[in-house]
Amino acid sequence: MLSLKKYKALTNLFIFSLILIKLLTVLDLRITSTFFIIWSLPFVFFYFQARSLSIKAYQGFCFILLIYFMSSSLRVFGVDIYPYDLIELILVVFFFIHCMFGPKTIRKYM
Repeated sequence: MLSLKKYKALTNLFIFSLILIKLLTVLDLRITSTFFIIWSLPFVFFYFQARSLSIKAYQGFCFILLIYFMSSSLRVFGVDIYPYDLIELILVVFFFIHCMFGPKTIRKYM
């Protein structure tokens, strides 16, 4: 099991990776910058909650990640598959699993 410092670093890596992938989608002109900002807001809010190692933030963000999973899976399994959408789907699944184990890891070290 990871230490709290490494767990927080992995959480930050997931957040920044997902935002970077969506930013690449904006630069590819597949979505608008307004949609990107709205899409990124929950990740920004969660970033600040995760820094304080809030168990409820990890539990609540799992539900938000389910919405992101449904959204990205619709794009991946649609007519045209774009590599950024596939990477986003994979990152969302891994981030969901990461957030599920967040409360257990935080309780272990607190």
